[in-house]
Amino acid sequence: MPKEESMTIETVQTNSNLEVPRSEVQPQRITLNPKLLEAARTGDKDILDKLLRPKDISSGASVGEFAVTIPDDSATQKDASHLLGVTLEGNTVLHIAASRGHLEIAKEICRREISLLAAPNTRLDTPLHCAARVGDDKMVSLIIGFVKEDGIEARRVLTAQNIDDNNALHEAAKYNRVRVATILMEKDTELASMLNRFKMSPLYLAMVSRSLEVAKVLLKFSFWKEASPTSYAGPDKKTALHAAVLMSPEITRDLLHWKPMLTKDADSLGRTPLHYAASYGDHNIVKLLLENDPSTAYLEDANGLFPIHIAARMENVLVVDQILEHYPNADELLDKEGKNFLHVAFQWKRLDLIRKIISKRPDLRKLLNDQDNNGNTPLHTAVTNSDQSSVHFLLRDKSVYPNIINHHGFTPLDLAYKKLDEDLPFRMDSSEVCIASCLASIKARSSPQELHDLESGELSSDEAKEKPSGDDMFKQKSSGNKAKRKPSASSQAKGKPSSSSKARRKQASSSKAKGNPSGDDKFKTSHQKKNDRSKENSSRNEGDEIGRQVNLARNLGIAAVLIVTVTFAAGFTLPGGYIADDHLGRGTAVLAKEYTFKVFVISDALALVFSIIATCWLMHAGTSIVDKHSRRRALSWAMRCLWAAFAGMCTAFGMGIYVALAPSCKRISIPLCIASLGAPIFAHVVANYNVYRLLGTVRIRQGYRQCIWPTIHLHDKKRLAHYSQPSRHVIIFLLLTFGTYAIVFLSAML
Repeated sequence: MPKEESMTIETVQTNSNLEVPRSEVQPQRITLNPKLLEAARTGDKDILDKLLRPKDISSGASVGEFAVTIPDDSATQKDASHLLGVTLEGNTVLHIAASRGHLEIAKEICRREISLLAAPNTRLDTPLHCAARVGDDKMVSLIIGFVKEDGIEARRVLTAQNIDDNNALHEAAKYNRVRVATILMEKDTELASMLNRFKMSPLYLAMVSRSLEVAKVLLKFSFWKEASPTSYAGPDKKTALHAAVLMSPEITRDLLHWKPMLTKDADSLGRTPLHYAASYGDHNIVKLLLENDPSTAYLEDANGLFPIHIAARMENVLVVDQILEHYPNADELLDKEGKNFLHVAFQWKRLDLIRKIISKRPDLRKLLNDQDNNGNTPLHTAVTNSDQSSVHFLLRDKSVYPNIINHHGFTPLDLAYKKLDEDLPFRMDSSEVCIASCLASIKARSSPQELHDLESGELSSDEAKEKPSGDDMFKQKSSGNKAKRKPSASSQAKGKPSSSSKARRKQASSSKAKGNPSGDDKFKTSHQKKNDRSKENSSRNEGDEIGRQVNLARNLGIAAVLIVTVTFAAGFTLPGGYIADDHLGRGTAVLAKEYTFKVFVISDALALVFSIIATCWLMHAGTSIVDKHSRRRALSWAMRCLWAAFAGMCTAFGMGIYVALAPSCKRISIPLCIASLGAPIFAHVVANYNVYRLLGTVRIRQGYRQCIWPTIHLHDKKRLAHYSQPSRHVIIFLLLTFGTYAIVFLSAML
C-alpha cells in the first residue's frame, strides 16, 4: 500500500473514531507551514498551489521515445504533512480558512484532505464550528456538501461538540447566525435537541443570547414534528419559556402555541414562567400567561412565594394590578411566613406600589392590619425596617390600629424603643427617633406585660422561659388565694401548719443544702446579671459617645469660626463706602442714616456675637474632661446660637445687597433680599424634614393641639427624654429665627 494511502486511512480512522472521549481526540502535532498559514489567512490560492502538489502528479524521466513514471513517495508525504499541520491552538489550515471565509482555499483543502472536516482543535472546535460562529453560510454549505459527497457519515460531523459541548447549531444560536441555523436545521432537525455542558438547548441559548431571529427559525422547524423535552430545556430545570418571558412577547406567544403546558414547568427553585414575568414587570406577557393558564397564579415557588409576591417585591405595579384584575382573591395568598403581598411590599420598602394599589383598590385597606405567622402587621414590619415613610403612610390611615401585639408580645412602639439608640444625642431627625416619637405622639401604647422588660433590658432566652405569662401569673395568684382561703382540716383543728407547707419548707432547705438557689435567690441572680450587662454596655458605649460628641463639637466649631470671620470682615467693608476726609463727618459711613443700612449693621453685629458665643460653647464641649450632661447642654446651646448667627448673617447679606442696589435695580435687590431672609427657614425645613413630616402625621391622627403641644404618657416621656416633644424643636427654631429678625428690624428704628 502506498504511504500516501496508509497515512490518509490512519488519519480518517483517528478523526472518525468518535466512540473515544473527545478529550482524547487531538490533532497530530505537526507544525503548520508558515506559508500555508499565510495562504489560509489571506486567501491567496497561488501560495497554496505552489506548496501543494496535485495528487495525480508524479516524478518521471524520458528515455528516448519512452516515458518512465516513478511515483515520488517523499513528495506525496510532504504535501500531506503540509495539510496535517496545526497551530499552537490546534487549528488546521481548514479551521483558519473556515474562520476567515476563504471559500476557494477551503474547497481545495477539502478536496485534498477530507479528513480535516472532522479534525478538532484544542477547544475541540471543528471547521464547521468555526464557520457557524462567523456566520458564513456558504462555508457551512460547502462543508456539509463535502461530507455528503465523500461518504463520511454526515451526522458525526454535524453533531460534533466542542469543549463546551456546543454543536454548530449552538454556535449559530449564540451569535445570531440566522442563515447558518436555517441550513443546519434543514440538514438535521435533531441538532435542536442536543444540550451543551451548561444544559442549554440551542433554543434556550438563542433566547438568553437575545438571538431572537434564530429562535424564530428553530421554532419554525419544531412545529413540524413532536419535539423532545430537551429541545426547549435550559439549566436548573428551566425551559425556553422562562427565558422568552424576559425577552420577547412574540416568541412567548409562539411557545405557548407550540407547548401550552410549559406554563406549569417550574425550575429548580419552583418558579414558573409567570414568576419570571412578574419579576421582570412586563404586564402584557403576564396577561398572556394568565389567559393561557389561569391556574399558574396560584402556584408557589420553593420559598412559598406566589407571582403576586414576586411582583410586589420588585415593585411592578402593573403586574400586581393585572393579577388582581384577573383574580380578585389573589390578595389572600400567603407565603410560608403567612405574609400577603402587602406584607412583602412593606418588607422591601415598596411604598410607591402600596400607594398606587390601595388608591386604586380601597378595599385592600383591610390588609393593613393583617398579621403574619409571627403576629406582625405591616406597621410592625415598617418599624423593624426603620422605614419612616411607610410608618407615616400607615399612621395617616386611621383604619390602621397601632397597638396590635405580635406573638412575641410587642407592639410597634415596643419595637421602636428597641431600635432607639439612646446614646446618640442631637438626632431628632433620625428615622428611629422620629418613628418612636411619632408613635408616642399619636398615643400608641406599649404592651403592658413588657414594660418592665423594656426598662430593665431584654430578657435572655432562659429567663424568658422561666418568666410566667400573664395567664400563668393569674393562675398562680388564684391558686394562692384559694390556698389561703382554704386551710387544711388538720391545721384548723390543731392550729399547726399543714403537711404540705412542711414538705415545701423541707424541700427548700434540702435544695439550699444541695446548692440549688431558691426563688428569691434566682430573682437576685437574674437581676444581678441584668445590672452587670447594663453596666458593661454603658461603659462600652460611653467612650463612643464621648468621641461622637467631641467630633460634633469640632465640626460645628469650624462653621462657627467661618461665621465669625465673615461677619467680622463685613463690619469693616460697609456698603456705600465712607465719607471723604474733606467733607463733614469724614470717615463715617455714607449710608449711615439709611434704615436698611442700620439693619445691615445690627444684624452683622448680632451674627458676630452669637457666633463668638457658639464658638466658646463648642470649645467647652470639645474638652474631653467635661462630663456628659454638661457637654450635651453646651452643644445644645451652641447649636441654637449658631442658628441665630446664621439668621443674622443672612439678614446682613440681604440688607447689604438691598442698600447697594435698591435705588437703581429693585427688581433684583428685592428678590435677593427675600431669598436671604428665607434661607434659614428653608435650611431648617430641609435639615429637619423628618420632623416636619412627623408633625404632619400627628396632626392628621390627633389634631393640631396634639401636634403643637403633645400630651404623652409618662413612661414614653422617660424613654424618649428630650425627643418626646418634636414640636418643641420647631418652636425653638421659629423663636430664634423670628426673634432675631424682630430684634434687628426693631432696633434699626430707634
